[in-house]
Amino acid sequence: MEWLAPERYAAELEAEAGRLGAAAARLPIATIVPSCPEWTVHDLVTHVGSGHRYAADVLEAGGPVEYERVGAPSDPDVWTPWLLDGAQRLNAAVVAVGFSNEAWTWHPRHQTAGFWQRRMVHDEVVHRFDADPDGELAPDLAADGVSDLLLSFKTFETMRGDGETLQFSATDVPRSWHVTLTSSGITWDDGDRGADVTVTAPVLELLLTLNRRRATSQPAGDAALWERWLAASRF
Repeated sequence: MEWLAPERYAAELEAEAGRLGAAAARLPIATIVPSCPEWTVHDLVTHVGSGHRYAADVLEAGGPVEYERVGAPSDPDVWTPWLLDGAQRLNAAVVAVGFSNEAWTWHPRHQTAGFWQRRMVHDEVVHRFDADPDGELAPDLAADGVSDLLLSFKTFETMRGDGETLQFSATDVPRSWHVTLTSSGITWDDGDRGADVTVTAPVLELLLTLNRRRATSQPAGDAALWERWLAASRF
């Protein structure tokens, strides 16, 4: 599946920084995030902002660096500019390297600067929904988020099987993903065909369901396989 244009990722990274900052600042700083119960709202903002800065560190250093947790400010009123500062720094680092040019990443098959930008956009989107579960998202960005998540799942040793299949079909955009569990991990491609498990929903619902942020009605097919998928797909 095609990625979005580099300019779109850059714009969305900064726009989502504003949306997350505003949504998080409306909540008491010590509020526990229901979808991430090990985190407070401050932890949530810290996680996203640290991710931006880590990705920028990697690109600026030209290779892997030690992850550093950078605490968000204690004043929620400055969360938005703090998040935006990290997003802008990452965008500048991607431009300096070149979106499609080689860069170290944790994904063995995708070693480009653009990988970091795309991954950080979708990480930020999901965490924005942690702070604002009723938010909205452009359907094409949600569909790209599903593809990005499946790309990440290819690295999970837990996502292995013997040919079991899952079908994820969007009802509001012409997008679908047919996934096969193999002995070496998952494979997936475009298509809407028979599978052991079928999940059909609007594309945003698919994105949030696959990110374990929203429960879906019981999918059609093998309930045990679906539960196994959910257990294996935890970041």
